[in-house]
Amino acid sequence: MRGGVDKYGKTIPNYHYEDLKIVSDLYKKAGLANPAVIVDANHSNSDKKYKEQIRIVMDVMHNRKYHPEIRKLVKGVMIESYLIEGRQDICENYVRGQSITDPCLGWEDTKRLILDIYAKTKEY
Repeated sequence: MRGGVDKYGKTIPNYHYEDLKIVSDLYKKAGLANPAVIVDANHSNSDKKYKEQIRIVMDVMHNRKYHPEIRKLVKGVMIESYLIEGRQDICENYVRGQSITDPCLGWEDTKRLILDIYAKTKEY
């Protein structure tokens, strides 16, 4: 689930509790044996504000903790990550380890987020 964009160019996130509950109910109604989603914390869910990925992942983890259906449904999260945070254009002063496509979390934020995800999973 990576969010979307409406006809006016406004981003519409779909990682919130209500969105995940709707998907869970639709999967249940369809009779799927093993429903699953991966939440993309970047793209339209973050409006491409790469630092927002941390908050979004923690929100998803909170929803997994307090709702058994969402815990079963959400199998993982996707983040945009590279060694050096942000992004760059290809130029003479190219920085090795920094994205040339989408802006990304840097290694320190990524490492901290992975450890926070691990700690949250130990809570339930």
